[in-house]
Amino acid sequence: KAGIIGCGGDGVGSLIPDCAFAAIRKAEGWGIPFIKPWEGDFLWNRLEAATATGCPVVGMDVDAAGLVTLRLQGRPVAPKSAEELAEIARFVHERGAKFMIKGVMTVADARIAIDSGVDALVVSNHGGRVLDGTRGGAEVLPAIASAVGDRIPVLADGGVRSGTDVLKLLALGAKAVLIGRPFSVAAIGGQTDGVAAYVADIKGQLTSAMALTGCADINSVTSDILA
Repeated sequence: KAGIIGCGGDGVGSLIPDCAFAAIRKAEGWGIPFIKPWEGDFLWNRLEAATATGCPVVGMDVDAAGLVTLRLQGRPVAPKSAEELAEIARFVHERGAKFMIKGVMTVADARIAIDSGVDALVVSNHGGRVLDGTRGGAEVLPAIASAVGDRIPVLADGGVRSGTDVLKLLALGAKAVLIGRPFSVAAIGGQTDGVAAYVADIKGQLTSAMALTGCADINSVTSDILA
């Protein structure tokens, strides 16, 4: 209805992923389930359930390997090697979906993602909640986008709250932008209409900012507008 695609979350228990999977199935597959970098059979079971929703893309927030809360709940997560990423990508591809990872912060990791068969990546520092002293996503985005080029799409997130914020990340090299917390507020406060209203507001701000910076369309957005 709002012209965007939503993402579903994951957690130690079944409530969060089950709700996400159900919502994606209800939307006839129009959604992206994100799975944590679990270990063992738990990972493969979650990936199987995610692909069964009919979604076009399955995501993994690889930086969640640093979330202490998951380990404290007795469900270990771990960083994934290039070989493990390739195995996960093959698993997802064999079930008809593409594979995207979120939490890339270096050019080296972006290259590993490409070599491992990942279809898209999200430049993100997990809101600074994994390693609070790390650099911001907008700071590292230009170098990563330049290194990746057109080989796979580079997306970005991190504190996006306005259409102007969206334009800035596009100008820094992102092909698309993710927004998190404001959608929870909009959904709780106004449900479907609340989300649609928030998206319309963001689109209006983005359109206005593009007009004021001489950008006729998304493809004409460049870093020159930030100079």
